[in-house]
Amino acid sequence: MSIHSLIPADSAEWDQALEGISHSFAHTRQSCLAMNLTTGYKTFLYVFEKDNIKIICPLAEREFKSYIDIVTPYGFSGFTGTGAHPDFLKYLDEFTKEKNYVCGYISQNPLFTKTEYFHAEDSYSNTNLYFLDLRQSLTELYDNLDTNRKRIIKNFRRTEAGFIYDKTTLTEFFISNYYSFLKSINASEASYFKPETLEYICGLENVYMTGAVENDKIVSVYIFAHTEYSADCLFNVPLPEGRKYAPTLLWAGLKYYKSKKIPVMNLGGGLREDDSIAMSKERFGAYKLPFVNLKQVYNSNVYEKLCAEVKADPDDRNGYFPAYRKN
Repeated sequence: MSIHSLIPADSAEWDQALEGISHSFAHTRQSCLAMNLTTGYKTFLYVFEKDNIKIICPLAEREFKSYIDIVTPYGFSGFTGTGAHPDFLKYLDEFTKEKNYVCGYISQNPLFTKTEYFHAEDSYSNTNLYFLDLRQSLTELYDNLDTNRKRIIKNFRRTEAGFIYDKTTLTEFFISNYYSFLKSINASEASYFKPETLEYICGLENVYMTGAVENDKIVSVYIFAHTEYSADCLFNVPLPEGRKYAPTLLWAGLKYYKSKKIPVMNLGGGLREDDSIAMSKERFGAYKLPFVNLKQVYNSNVYEKLCAEVKADPDDRNGYFPAYRKN
């Protein structure tokens, strides 16, 4: 029996493979199916099993000039498992060579990964992710807010009276305003998901949505998702007049997941370490962990050849990876 298996995103075996393993929403088949609706990439769950240890990671295959590289689907997933195996990296190297992969860009969720799952020299980080410990009481969470956030959340009950939770109405607002919002903040191309992806995510049972209404009109929506191990802030799309509701909508999500006894919430991170986006999350009393991305080259000869064809430096791992895809 092979110690490696690849479970396609349309198979319920994916769900079974996750049982007993701590994981985020981005590890789930549903999240990866949603991303596939945009990318069209062949997507599967990589599973390693040996000596009562199981390690998994969602992966998508991308073709480039008849060669294949791999990437984690959008979101915070990466390697997670029941423990560490002393020979995992050796077996993983054998697997990538058997599959003839050129390289891999594997994002790691710091809540669930282990340093034993990758070589330190392959790991790069230029930003952090921010997390709220929902095992704290609401009073403790409130006390951890900065002064400005405390002032806003102090009036939460009054503000909450104008919130709505109807997913059908909120989904319509979300999709109608998603692309104009991305344009207004100069979002990266990777964020421009197809409407099919957005609609699919909003329809999932483990997705929670709340929105703010002003003058009988929705002005902001906040979208969250969860597994039993963590909750994730997925999207916040406001109209200009609705941006002020972000803290209270986030607090509504926080309260919801506390009621479901979800232990931690991932607020995401900034574009760079300690930028304004990151600092806004730190003001919520969140703790931070490095967001690590693995830049792994499996076939150096092919990688160098592809980089040479576009005049990219194959030894520069600090910038865009893989370098041959930058242009």
